[in-house]
Amino acid sequence: MDRVELILKNISGKILDVGCYCGTLHSKILEKFPQENVYGIDTEIRENNAHYKKAFAEKIPFPNNFFDSIVAGELIEHLKEPELFLKEANRLLKKDGVLIITTPNKDSLINRIFHNYELPNAPLHFSLFNEKELRILLGKNGSKIKKIYFLPYTKESCDGTRHKNLLRLRKYLNFMLPNALKENLFCIIQK
Repeated sequence: MDRVELILKNISGKILDVGCYCGTLHSKILEKFPQENVYGIDTEIRENNAHYKKAFAEKIPFPNNFFDSIVAGELIEHLKEPELFLKEANRLLKKDGVLIITTPNKDSLINRIFHNYELPNAPLHFSLFNEKELRILLGKNGSKIKKIYFLPYTKESCDGTRHKNLLRLRKYLNFMLPNALKENLFCIIQK
């Protein structure tokens, strides 16, 4: 199962896609769920309306306990203060709501070889995590981790990454490597 399929399988109800402008994930969410249940924020949105707001992940303009699911696909590595986003997500989620976080694994074999998730190769990556660091960050914010998966890189993971020509090799490596060296962390958090 790939990252998008796993996200779609684990979300329901009113859904917020944080960083909805980049990539193809948002269109996949809209294909599966009624448009009236789908919301998004991004710094690239040009016009605000009831469902889409121009906003930063650290200050989201929706009311408390409004969402059943929040998706932060390939987002937290772009935040200078990811703990502020986690506080916002906790504020926005209803009781028993689900937060999905996907992020590159800074200890992956691919990153160790090519450094493609690190500065200066990825100039907008401010907060990289391995599994242990992600668990610590989530624990500090009182998040209850339901499950962590280790996934291969896919073209949907990020439009801007280098070494896309190694996609087949990257998927194959994912099955051969121990979790600590796999490329993507996928975390399901329950409020």
